[in-house]
Amino acid sequence: MISTLLPLLCSAACAALITFLASRKKTVAETQLFNTEVYSTMLGDLRAQLNLQGDQLKNQAQQILNLQKKETENMRVIHQQQKREREYLNKIKHLETTIRQMESRINHLQYQLYGKQN
Repeated sequence: MISTLLPLLCSAACAALITFLASRKKTVAETQLFNTEVYSTMLGDLRAQLNLQGDQLKNQAQQILNLQKKETENMRVIHQQQKREREYLNKIKHLETTIRQMESRINHLQYQLYGKQN
């Protein structure tokens, strides 16, 4: 009985060992395939995020350029306003000087007029 069981056990053990080795390689290959698919998906997601951030940076760079153009235009307008303001201040000073001169002449003429009447 042992002589019949022993070959059966040996053949069953050999078959189990062969099955284990074959299925082990298959399991390892399937695990590697799964990991590769996961990493591929992660890589695709990272690329999509990178592209999105690149687009956002381009948009922000364009906004910065637009703001710089507006700032330059605003500085030009401010400079023109300051120039006009200086011109108006000079005109006001000139007119104030003219008014003082006219007041002085009027006073002088009034003095002459009252001096001749007395």
